[in-house]
Amino acid sequence: MAVNYAAGLSPYSDKGKCGLPEIFDPPEELERKVQELAELIRSSSHVVFHTGAGISTASGIPDFRGPNGVWTMEEKGLSPKFDTTFENARPSKTHMALLGLQRVGILKFLVSQNVDGLHVRSGFPRDKLAELHGNMFVEECVKCGKQYVRDAVVGSMGLKPTGRLCSVTKARGLRACRGKLRDTILDWEDSLPDRDLTLADEACRKADLSVTLGTSLQIKPSGNLPLITKKRGGKLVIVNLQATKHDRQADLRIHGYVDEVMMKLMKHLGLEVPEWTGPVVVESAELAEGEQEQLQGRLKEEPLGQHNGSAAAPERLKQECPSPDTGPTPVKKMKVEPLLT
Repeated sequence: MAVNYAAGLSPYSDKGKCGLPEIFDPPEELERKVQELAELIRSSSHVVFHTGAGISTASGIPDFRGPNGVWTMEEKGLSPKFDTTFENARPSKTHMALLGLQRVGILKFLVSQNVDGLHVRSGFPRDKLAELHGNMFVEECVKCGKQYVRDAVVGSMGLKPTGRLCSVTKARGLRACRGKLRDTILDWEDSLPDRDLTLADEACRKADLSVTLGTSLQIKPSGNLPLITKKRGGKLVIVNLQATKHDRQADLRIHGYVDEVMMKLMKHLGLEVPEWTGPVVVESAELAEGEQEQLQGRLKEEPLGQHNGSAAAPERLKQECPSPDTGPTPVKKMKVEPLLT
């Protein structure tokens, strides 16, 4: 749960602006704004979505800075309310709508700050997703980089060992890698994963429309990524119930529940929202439906493929790292930026 995740983080004094008042657009204005968003999507060729904790509140997982968010309640000396566990949480309508947009080719890439694993468990292709702050269900080999998606949370946080070893078999039938596995969850000030951050940055540079859902955009560098699209001549749409750090930069601001906004959007676009039938992990958008593996009964014993759709050996992973000619990838750390209102 978000509560357990928050409790596992190191103490950190500046968690940003919490508990700001919520804003609701009147019904007619909301309808008009969603129609405008639909028109922006139709006229765009490369759409990127950015998601925050606000899209998972409908799944029973509290957000952080909303009126009943984890950090907001902490400031008041209260305990947040939660209705589920990470394992039992079901993807929200927004999660499934995003999957639907990806399947028809509208959504080109998804950037998420969420660690709840609901995007992956909804069936969203991992090669079209950057999870900048990690995933409670994913552990990674520190030796070869192999990632394993589990059917339960991996049991540690802060990039710490999980107590399991990598089972990747080396070339020519040599013994397994047996590198130590660690969780992928960032703590405050931890550096963001290079591969996910690079993919997110590239997607935002290509995008002519970035849409943010359920995030106050206070955490950087994640919250600043949508501005890359804006600075390169694209459009920025912000969907959130509270004021955000980049409201002044937005071409369109929509104040409404994200599930309601996304359901209206799908209707305007004439698209169906896929039905969720249970946890499923899809490594690549190119996989046929028949090749998508159900989590139940398999993930405990047989890990799925390499993150972002590659089942590559370590040799290929090395090739994808920055070369000496390009220099080292700048280290980006997770921290809070002041909210400008």
